[in-house]
Amino acid sequence: MSEVIVLHAALTGQGDPGLEQALLERLPYAYRLELERRDPAARSASLHGLRLLADGVLRARGAALDPSRLRFPEGGKPSLAGGPHFSISHSARRVAVALSERHEPGLDIEDVGTHGRSRAELERWTAVEASLKALGAGLRRSAEVRLSPDLSTAEMAGALDKTPGAIGFMSLGGATSGGRAIDVVALDGDALVIELEREERRDAVRDPVGGDRVVVALAGMQR
Repeated sequence: MSEVIVLHAALTGQGDPGLEQALLERLPYAYRLELERRDPAARSASLHGLRLLADGVLRARGAALDPSRLRFPEGGKPSLAGGPHFSISHSARRVAVALSERHEPGLDIEDVGTHGRSRAELERWTAVEASLKALGAGLRRSAEVRLSPDLSTAEMAGALDKTPGAIGFMSLGGATSGGRAIDVVALDGDALVIELEREERRDAVRDPVGGDRVVVALAGMQR
């Protein structure tokens, strides 16, 4: 068995400008310029996600994140030279990051009641987007993702060598540390089955950390 660490936190709109600027200045130049072009809320959310990533790297490896090792290829999946693999997502209210040494995670989080979509529609969309992110594919390929009827696996022609990637829906909870919450999700290294409480998937999820109702999909692809 291997693990995916998921860290998440509320987006309060009151980020620390000093910490954000210090992080921004250490990022690869092209990505820094991209963030500087975003509106303040979106930029702050992205930087918060990177701070969670730094926390996750410290927990996983006992070493500080070197932002200069981050890679943000155009149209591809962000990565960290030397690992671990990661995926970051944020909604208007929460930000989360998934990290794994062994699997390529894809994470998507959406607020319930936004976008004019029902919960079932949000579940399907988060499953698609999480799968695309695990594969490093862009949203333009969303129509190529084939989900199983129960939304537990996904395939995309030619991308997974005909091996389905696993999808699970999780409720955000876990122990809280410094305003962050930590969940550890077990993965089966052979079958790549995400061990989540499947009965939670159809229920409205209330995050005990921030009281937000969210849909969170986590997809994994074995390396």
